Amino acid sequence: MLSGLAPWVHAVIVLGYAGRGTQPVQRHAHPLLSLAPQTPLRQFLMESAGVEPPFVDAVLAKCDEEYIGDVEALRVASRAGLLKQIFKPVVYLGIESALKSLSPDVSIAANQVVAMMPTATKVTPKAALEVEPYHAILPNLPLNTFKNKAPHTGKIVNVKRIVGVCAPTLLPQPECPSMLPHHTAHNIGKGAWNPGVSLLVRSQIHPYWEGQSLGVVPPGISPKNGKPNSVRLYSICSTRYGDDLAGDSVSLCVRRALYWDKDLAAYDPAKKGVCSNFLCDSKPGDPVEVTGPTGKVMLMPEATPNADLIMIATGTGIAPYRGFLRRLFVEETPAHKAFTGLAWLFLGVANTDSILYDDDWQEVARFLRAIAAAKASIAAREPDRFRVTYALSREMSKPDGSKVYVQDKVAEYADEVFARMDAGAHMYFCGLKGMMPGITTMLERVSSERGLAWEEVLAKWKANGQWHVEVY
Repeated sequence: MLSGLAPWVHAVIVLGYAGRGTQPVQRHAHPLLSLAPQTPLRQFLMESAGVEPPFVDAVLAKCDEEYIGDVEALRVASRAGLLKQIFKPVVYLGIESALKSLSPDVSIAANQVVAMMPTATKVTPKAALEVEPYHAILPNLPLNTFKNKAPHTGKIVNVKRIVGVCAPTLLPQPECPSMLPHHTAHNIGKGAWNPGVSLLVRSQIHPYWEGQSLGVVPPGISPKNGKPNSVRLYSICSTRYGDDLAGDSVSLCVRRALYWDKDLAAYDPAKKGVCSNFLCDSKPGDPVEVTGPTGKVMLMPEATPNADLIMIATGTGIAPYRGFLRRLFVEETPAHKAFTGLAWLFLGVANTDSILYDDDWQEVARFLRAIAAAKASIAAREPDRFRVTYALSREMSKPDGSKVYVQDKVAEYADEVFARMDAGAHMYFCGLKGMMPGITTMLERVSSERGLAWEEVLAKWKANGQWHVEVY
């Protein structure tokens, strides 16, 4: 994948059924949230929560939509676990941080809000794709059901944009005048305007396991050698059951790759990404040749359900983790019933509008809130089953003014990450290889502080199967 402009496509390869794609999380507005006395909400947002003046009116408008009339109502929504669903991550984090300095207890009102929310239930797959025992995925690993020389022909179902209008782009954006074109040597282009492809493939491609990849063979002849285009691999971002749960679908997250020629101030069509542009330009019903599934590096450790999963991604590297989290938290599966560890996602993108699959992460959080509410009060909600930590390079900065990348956010939690790895956690990396030096340097520092040799620590983690890397 080439880095740059942020138009991603959600590619669902539905194997025999038109997949529904990613469904938005239902947001709930409650008149109860306006029952507290009036307080200077605008002042709180600007001075305490750090909302910049140009964005305050938009945040206040969102508050009005959700019947949040003052600071106490914000806190009720916070205790009810609704703020993540209402606001963008940067705004949400600022509000949560500011609310921590306030003292009055609003747990009773918060619990009333939770009681008003519909009960979240797991979704049940329609196909039987588990093995016996369910965690015996390596002995039953599906590999190259369809090979490069004999691909399977599937069908495009739909193309769906999955980033906001202010995701960075090479092009002027009338909808977001503050986002100037971002010119880099390699960048993504107009694909920003139709990012999301669903591919329909027949069920012979199944099964595949979460963490595997699918090959796509773009049509046409390569100008480099005069032969048919070669296969391109994409990480699968659905579970084995697919987004429609019918057991005949595959989802991909695709980012259009274009090359910007700085001298010509134009795109060079000869250097564009052949396969990504083919997928981004696809229409429902178009045929697509697929191969695979392939890969075993990124599989989940289902035989040790108490192991923590630390998942680190940049951009479309988020793909395999979406499948992980849906299997563990959203779908009714043996893996969901057995998992007792922490699933911790670190995602690095340019800005809030570039966050991929945020609806999915909020859906996971919604399920966990419902579980907690059924057990006891908000105060007793189940902690640390799932965390998501964003690194937004154009919206966050370090004390020295430099940008915050995903490796910097991991470094903030260096001691905890190391301790969890020491206790048997599995660490996954997917996305741009540029994140790796910063992370390994951080882990080397922590090793040194503990009187350990980093080379020996890494060798141990690799020998134990705890270290999973798939970067480009």
